[in-house]
Parts: sequence; structure tokens; C-alpha cells
Amino acid sequence: METMETVAVEVYRDAYGERLALKYRYNADTNQALKDALAFPRFMWDKEQRAWSVQNVRHVVSSACELLEGLGYDTTLLRKHGNTLTKNEQNKSECWTKVKRTRLYLHWPYLSDSFQREAVRLAVRSITGRKFHADDKCWSIPVAQARTLYGLLEPVYAPLAKAIIDNKDVAKDVEESIERVAISSAAELGESKLAEINTALEGRFPEGLDLYPFQKVAVAFAEMSGGNCLIGDEMGIGKTISTIGYAALHPEDRPAVVVCPSNVKFNWKKELSKWLPTEQIQVITKGKDTVEMCDFVIINYDLMAKKQDELIAIAPRLVILDESHYIKNSGSKNKPVKRTMATLNVAKHAPKVIALSGTAISSRPKEFFNTLNLMRPDQFPSFWDFAQRYCDPWNDGFGWNFDGASNTKELNERTRDLCIRRLKSEVLPELPPKTRTFLPIHMEKKDRSPYDIAQEEWDRRIDEFYLNGESLPQGIMLNMLNDLRHICGNIKVNYAVDWIKQYHSQTGKPIVVFTHHRDVLKRLADKLKPIGNVQTISGDTSSKKRQELVDDFQAGHINVLICNTIAAKEGITLTAADTVLFIEREWVPTDEEQAEDRVYRIGQESQHVHAVYLSCAGTIDEHFDRVVEEKRAVVKAVLDGGNVEQRKGLVSELVKRLKSERGWRIKE
Repeated sequence: METMETVAVEVYRDAYGERLALKYRYNADTNQALKDALAFPRFMWDKEQRAWSVQNVRHVVSSACELLEGLGYDTTLLRKHGNTLTKNEQNKSECWTKVKRTRLYLHWPYLSDSFQREAVRLAVRSITGRKFHADDKCWSIPVAQARTLYGLLEPVYAPLAKAIIDNKDVAKDVEESIERVAISSAAELGESKLAEINTALEGRFPEGLDLYPFQKVAVAFAEMSGGNCLIGDEMGIGKTISTIGYAALHPEDRPAVVVCPSNVKFNWKKELSKWLPTEQIQVITKGKDTVEMCDFVIINYDLMAKKQDELIAIAPRLVILDESHYIKNSGSKNKPVKRTMATLNVAKHAPKVIALSGTAISSRPKEFFNTLNLMRPDQFPSFWDFAQRYCDPWNDGFGWNFDGASNTKELNERTRDLCIRRLKSEVLPELPPKTRTFLPIHMEKKDRSPYDIAQEEWDRRIDEFYLNGESLPQGIMLNMLNDLRHICGNIKVNYAVDWIKQYHSQTGKPIVVFTHHRDVLKRLADKLKPIGNVQTISGDTSSKKRQELVDDFQAGHINVLICNTIAAKEGITLTAADTVLFIEREWVPTDEEQAEDRVYRIGQESQHVHAVYLSCAGTIDEHFDRVVEEKRAVVKAVLDGGNVEQRKGLVSELVKRLKSERGWRIKE
């Protein structure tokens, strides 16, 4: 029995629209039969394809199939790739997609499962630039958003996700996205990829220097991202070195600009000089410095507004944003944040931007937008659209408030191929476990007296607002909370001294202590002098002095190092200690995590790391603890996955709790 010849098919586009190139052995009778049945341009010879082709239109493809089948050909592939269905049949058929110009059209059948049907609808509607076509009863999205939609659909409706990745016009982008997601939480590379990176890095660094396996993963991720990504590894994993590793692979990306906090500028110079000793490096220390044409220009965020024109003029090829959460706030139209706008302007002039931050958001999703817009302007073009979807906005009577959180799991899914994020527990199993303990202080009456007096005074002032029929201003709320928090900080000094003395006598180990207020830091330092060498780091400590203190602490010459949390949360390593004590809490939970991780990072050799938080029982401290931990959960949900819905800001939540406790009758 003679085997039927199969007609192979290749889909392409020309001036007449989408066409199907027919691949079969030359047969003059077959060609003539098709010519007679299908006039030009429905059937024609295509010189570029070197094949006869038909228009991919329903009736044309159906006619060609019937004719070829009558001549003994197998048209299975032609029917599979060809458009042989009516619009109604298309909508009732299995999932399929089609690219027209810059848009991806989506077709899927009616889903009887209401939960699945709603999940698919929400996934499509979350895409910026989506559009419903009433005539065709289908949705379309920008082709650039295909990989995002694939990630959202894959867990809820795999057939449509498969139809997206099977589309050859988007398959490459989607597959690359999947590859990035696959290594975005990996501790090490596979053998082939590792060999590739090792070969690429060979000879790039001085002898004896090499990256950790998990740092090579970050280099590979940046390479697969085309030099546009967020390295969001937890603090202490070595984001700086990973970024230098990527820069080493691309000497053509010069000049490069490193934008970082002021206190880590010279650490960047130190590391660049160590790993890339032949590169020319300039550190901008003041506004009068002239930006030079060299390999790396290092500048702090606070100088960006003054230097943006000079930086743009040198045409940087690579911009590195260290601690990129510094650009989280753009301000308002009438009052923009100059350093943020200047940083964004410089970064947008560079073809490659790498952001570094273990805390890309501090407490709420809106802080993530500037970074996302910088990396993926096609996916996150509008703050309004972003805020409506992920910030649970509400109108508080004075305008729109975007301090909430919503759809955090979805946001995590949309950004997984943009951000590589590993936790220490995943890549540094040799690090000891870290515990966080909240130690309540039950104050004596005499110690509590200043707090009670202040609380009663605030109660009186708030009652005045109620009696006058006035709403409670946000500024008054904030002043009240800061005042009560400050009083608690001073109350805790004596208790902290006793705890530290006991810790020192029992362990003999050095300890790091964090405070917020200047007077709390000074009082604590004065009271601790009898136990040995006690030093402090505050906002007034120079970069040079700061580094000297860090070196002395690491060498074991300092018993207690008392730090302002904000001043010492970045750019230093204090692994000589395994315990940190917080006298006062911060408004932003990630500030505390960064401070904790001065101790909890590469080089820590202790069997256990302990973070202790002192809290005055029956005061604002108790409410503060709970609310800050709730904010920490929001950050974790966005960066690491999970759904958390939260509307209120931190101040509003604290006032709400105090209102209930104190019996205030006034609206928040």
C-alpha cells in the first residue's frame, strides 16, 4: 500500500498577510490544480520561501485541504497550522494565540469552573495595555507582555499558558524568562552553565580571587537579563562582588557609574580596586568635583542632583544602583525628590542598569515602582495602573492614598524573572541560625511615670480636637507617636545597661547595640563605660573614623559598639559579634533587618546569631512591635511570594490601636 505524502507547512507573513508555505515534492499537476482552484494571491509562488503558498484564511485553507486530499496528500499539518475555523468555532475551540503586528491575540474556550474562569480573567486584566475586542470576542495584549502573562497563567490555566509559549513569535522571550526564573533562587548553577561562566571569568580577576558559587549564579542571571536586572539577595550574600563579576565580563560597558549611599562609596572603591585593579576609578566626594572620563565613577545619591548633567555627558554604558530603595520616593509633581529624579534621569540614559537591594521595598508595594519602571518600562509604564492593582488605593478625603498592599502574590509572579533573590539559609547553609526575640520590660512605677504623664497630656490634647469637632491632623498623630517612642527609649536605657552588663559578664563577647535617638545613644554610652572600651557610630561619624571603628571591633578591641540604626545599617561588617540589641525600633522594618545583618553575613563563625528587641510592656512599644511585624509580612510577600492585603499605613494603624486602647472618640 502506497504511503500518502504529507504536506509540510511553514507559517510566515508578507504584504498580503499571514501565509502558509506548502512543502511537498514538485508535481506539475498538483500545482496546476491549485492554481485553477485558487486565484492569485490566494495561491502563488513565493521566491523567498522557494515554495508555493496559500493565504491563511479559513475558506482558502479549507479549499486547499479538500483539493490536496482528493489528490492523495496528507493535510494533517496544513489543517493544524491553518485557519480552518470560523470566528465562533475559534472561540469554542482549544486555546490558541496569534500575533498581529505588536499585539498577541488570545483565544480560549468558555470555562465552566467559575473560580478558574475568574482567575484567567483577572490575570489578563492585570496586564498593562490589554484590550477586549467585542467583534472577535477575544482579548489582546502587547507582545512585550507575553512572558508576564505566561507566568500568571501557568499556575491557574496551563492550556492558555502553553498556547502562549507555543507561539513562535513569543516563545523565545518566554523561554528566556523561564530560564531566568529557574535560577532566580538557585544556590549554584548546573554543570554546563557553570562551565560557561567559569570560562568567561577566567583571567578576569587577580590570582587567588574567585566568586562563590551563588555569586556566579547572580552573574549568570545578569548575563541572561542583558545587564538589566535587580539583584535582590538578602543582606550579607555579596551583591557588590556579584555585580563586579558581571562588570568584569563586559569591559565594553565603560564608563560605568556606581550610585550608592555616602557611607559605602569607599567600600566600592576598595572592592573594585581589589577585583579589577587595572580599572580607573573616580570617587565624587563633593559637589565641586568634576566628573572625569574613566572606567568607574562612584557617587552618592545626595550628589546626583548636582552632577546629573555631567554624568549624562560622559554617556555611561552601565549604571549600578546600590541600595536602590533610595529611589523609592519620587515626591509629587509640585515637589519632586531631586535625588530620585536625577538618578532616574541618569539611569535612563544608560543601556544597562543593575539595581542592588536586599530591601527593594521598605514597607509597601508603591516603593517598588520606580525600580520596576526603570527595568521594564514596557511592563510597568504607569504608576496609576500599578497603584490601582497593587496598592489597594483609597480616597481619604485629601486625595488618593497608595500606602496599602494588594495582589502581592501576583506582583511577585510578575517580577520573578526580573529579580534574583536568595536568602542566606538557601545559599549559606554554613551560617548559623538567626533568632529574633522580643524582650518585654515590666517597668517600675517610678520609671513609668514620665510615660504616663506624657500619655495623659496627649489624651487631653486629643480630647480638645474632639470637643472642637475637628479631625486629628496627620502631623499631630506623628508627633504623638514619636514623643511616646522617644520617652520609651530613654526609659529602656537603665534596663539595657543591666542586660548588657549581664551578657558581657556571662559570655565575654562583644555586642552591637542599635538606638534611634541621639540622647539615648549618648546616655547609654556614658553608663556603659565601666565595662570596657565602648564606642559609638552616629550620623556625625566620618567615613574614615567609621571604618577605623569597624576594624577595631573586628579585631576584638571594642567591647560594646553603640550605633544609630540609620547611620550604621549599610556598608559595614561586624561579624566579631553574634548578638545585636535594639533599644528602639524603626518605622521601616527593613532598616532593622539591614542592621541585624551587619552581624549575620559571610564571615560569621558563631553557632547562633541573636537579635534582641527591648519593649516596654503596656506602652506604645507593644503596638509598634505588632504593626512593624505586619509591615515585614508585606515586604516578604512581595519579594518572596504570598498574598497579603493591607490598606492602612503604619501611622494610621498605630493610631487605630491607641484609639481603641485609650477610648478616643475622634475619627482617625
